[in-house]
Amino acid sequence: MVLACSGVLLKTVDVGAKWAAIAVIINVFTGLDPLFGIYIAGGLSLFYSVIGGLWADACNDFGQFIVQFVAAIVMLVAVALQLGGFGALLTIWDRLPASHLQIVQGPYTTGFIFAYLLIYTLSYNGGTWNLAQRFIAAPDGREARKAALLSAALYLIWPLVLFWPMWAAPLLYPDLADPLRAWSLMAMQLLPNGLIGLMLVAMFTHTLSMTSSDANAITAVVTRDVLPALWPRAFPRGQSSLRVARCTTFLFIITTLVIALNASRFSGVLSLLVIWFGGLVGPISIPMLLGLLPAFRRSGTTAALVSWAAGVGTFFCVRFVIDDASLATQVAAPVLSSLLLFTLIGWLRRSPVSPQVDVLLSTLNQDPSAPPEAGWRHKPLS
Repeated sequence: MVLACSGVLLKTVDVGAKWAAIAVIINVFTGLDPLFGIYIAGGLSLFYSVIGGLWADACNDFGQFIVQFVAAIVMLVAVALQLGGFGALLTIWDRLPASHLQIVQGPYTTGFIFAYLLIYTLSYNGGTWNLAQRFIAAPDGREARKAALLSAALYLIWPLVLFWPMWAAPLLYPDLADPLRAWSLMAMQLLPNGLIGLMLVAMFTHTLSMTSSDANAITAVVTRDVLPALWPRAFPRGQSSLRVARCTTFLFIITTLVIALNASRFSGVLSLLVIWFGGLVGPISIPMLLGLLPAFRRSGTTAALVSWAAGVGTFFCVRFVIDDASLATQVAAPVLSSLLLFTLIGWLRRSPVSPQVDVLLSTLNQDPSAPPEAGWRHKPLS
């Protein structure tokens, strides 16, 4: 219950940051005030998420993938032609300023990089609930594993297509004051008019896809876990109402829009995405994900609550109490303290594990769809 409620609150901050980010892109492309950009994006997502639910989200996911794929490839080709050919993409490192060749720079230290590697490992393996839905929706464990491996392979390749034009941006716009506007300016100046609209649609639909996925995941958690626990008579477990789900989706998106409109109070969009989400997703993810592994069978409810409270408390301490805490500390301290306590409490626990926990973990770690040669051993539960 505690993890569910805190996860809902975390997602409101995360989605609010996404609305604020798309408003920046809309402002560069159209000159529209960012506030109106937030209203437009949020209003569209609110409409089809409430009406269409998860099916509308799945259709939008597929459509935005096609649009973004075409737009990103066109952008890469346009930048290559502007620099003198595809070979020039491989030589930009010789022409970039020396400061752009440093992998570690400014507040983004080596410690920050490793902390975020741990955070996103937790996030993309189920800590982020809308991504967990993709695994749950798979017909069996074997298909879920294939989807995870395909996603991992694409994430090794696709970021190069997206980021290479950004790496070359200083060569095309050496006097650009705000790097956040680089992609949008490159699209407006390098792409034909028709493709400018395609690029804007790609970014816009991608944001709508992410936010609607979050909204549907949060709605499922609230209607199936939170409301039945708080008011069991009004919301019997296992009897979710479509009307309640739609109201929950509506209220969630409205709340995220309020956060987006007040993004400056959280120190801006990057602070919402990097510090707030990165610092809080770890303490919430660790008990939920590691608690599913047999190695952590002794880390029960006490370990989960203590590690969560310690991680959240550490975040607010390094964020608001310690004045000179580095960015790496603000991101790493919460997840590491949560991981340490969750592991330590489970290791120190001497009481026997209940049979229900053993049965549950044994069931979770069986995959009836896997072939025998995959190394799975199927044992009957007794």
